[in-house]
Amino acid sequence: MRSQGFSSFPVRRGMVLAGIVALLATGCATSTPWQAPYGIAPPHSAPLARGAGAMKALPVLRLDRVGAARWLKADAYQYHLLYQDPRRLLAYRDARWIGTPPQMIANRLQQQLEDSGRWRAVLVGQSRGSATWLLQVRLTDFVVNFSGPGTGKALVAGTATLVRAADDRVAAQHRFRFTAPLPGASAQGGATAMAGASARFVAAVSGWAARVAALNPPGA
Repeated sequence: MRSQGFSSFPVRRGMVLAGIVALLATGCATSTPWQAPYGIAPPHSAPLARGAGAMKALPVLRLDRVGAARWLKADAYQYHLLYQDPRRLLAYRDARWIGTPPQMIANRLQQQLEDSGRWRAVLVGQSRGSATWLLQVRLTDFVVNFSGPGTGKALVAGTATLVRAADDRVAAQHRFRFTAPLPGASAQGGATAMAGASARFVAAVSGWAARVAALNPPGA
């Protein structure tokens, strides 16, 4: 199956991929040099300006590594043909993501949290420092669903958990699910829709975490 123009319509060549479906579905696919990379990153926005006093009063958040189901731990650009076999997971042969879905969501979420102005600092990875809150996110869906030969939606879904860093007590947990319609049935169209659904996902997780933290101040 092609990933450029109308030759990338899954309905026309989707069955050719049957032999590699099992490999891709288990997250074992590897990138090849001729696969076109697609991403979901938007232009970087300027963070909100706050005074030094206001920043000191804000809590520090640590963003844990974004987890995901095994089938999402590869850079395969995956989709479903819901009108043929909704249970079969397929992947473009000549297109891939620039990273794994949890890696891409983690990058966008970190940027969203840092730019929100709701945290004094956002710690990731091996960043040193003590945090008030720990945000854990697990991605459960990151896939393009074709409802017809030329129509469909990108789906991003997952669960977020906010934990008190001092005592590991869970303050709240919430499920998020967002879709965005495809502007076209090509790989580029799917990537555009996935960027939109991802933007809504990370914005919702960021806003939810800030609201929960505000309702549960330290010592409460």
